[in-house]
Amino acid sequence: MNNLTLQLDNKAKALAADYLRTEAALLCVLMEMRRNRVFPELNCSGIFEYCERVLKLSKAQSYYFKSVADTSEKVPQLKQAVTQGDLSLSQARRIAPILTPENQQHWIEKAKTLPQAALEKEVAAVNPNAHPKEKIKPVAEKLSELKVPIDDETESNLLALKDILSQKLGRNATLSDVIAFVAKVTREKFDPTEKAKRAKTISSGNKQPPKVAGTIRAAVRHEIIKRNGNQCAYVGSDGRRCSQRQWLHYHHRTPVAKGGASTVDNLQILCSMHHAAHHDGRITLNA
Repeated sequence: MNNLTLQLDNKAKALAADYLRTEAALLCVLMEMRRNRVFPELNCSGIFEYCERVLKLSKAQSYYFKSVADTSEKVPQLKQAVTQGDLSLSQARRIAPILTPENQQHWIEKAKTLPQAALEKEVAAVNPNAHPKEKIKPVAEKLSELKVPIDDETESNLLALKDILSQKLGRNATLSDVIAFVAKVTREKFDPTEKAKRAKTISSGNKQPPKVAGTIRAAVRHEIIKRNGNQCAYVGSDGRRCSQRQWLHYHHRTPVAKGGASTVDNLQILCSMHHAAHHDGRITLNA
């Protein structure tokens, strides 16, 4: 082995060791940020969004950190194995879906010793859904391919709907037709934004608050969604609006306990994280 080969080999090994140490240190910092509930102040929903949007990590890397952090809250030995250099983040996330306090020693040892393919095979034998990869991949203009695992009941439902839709259309329906039909009908029925579009504008007679304090009329909810969309209304100091469209709450600007009414002007939509952060006094809401 010549000197150049030896130098480059040593340099690569040193950088790899630094990479693993940095990875472990970042995991610890992210978990500390979560414990101290700082993400709402940074206008992030949690570890995944912070890693992807602020730290500019890939979706896969962001998911690895979130997955290992989530499991480490229940099984601290996983975090310990990563920080001690026994496992890389990639190894840790492969066993995260099946790790428990009872089996942690067994699976951490397997993650240390088994090759990736062999480890994933053993994990899948215990939990077939441990590593399913959902994916929507563009394959042509205005056309994407959907890859998602489904159970036997869902498969049976899809095939039954395929027959039903074929009868409705007067031709052989494809699974793509079924998914498109189900998605359209379900969204029309349950999406708050679509329901708000169909709702009539509140008349002057309906603007009065309901008799039971805290109760929010459907017409009021529709009007708020028309105003703000079905999305958290919090805007951070950077001018960026929270992108969360799940786990939404209706927040009374003036609390019900202080006489606040359930009216359009006194209500706004907040995600659970920013709602809790406001009540804890960690963030100030927009006027």
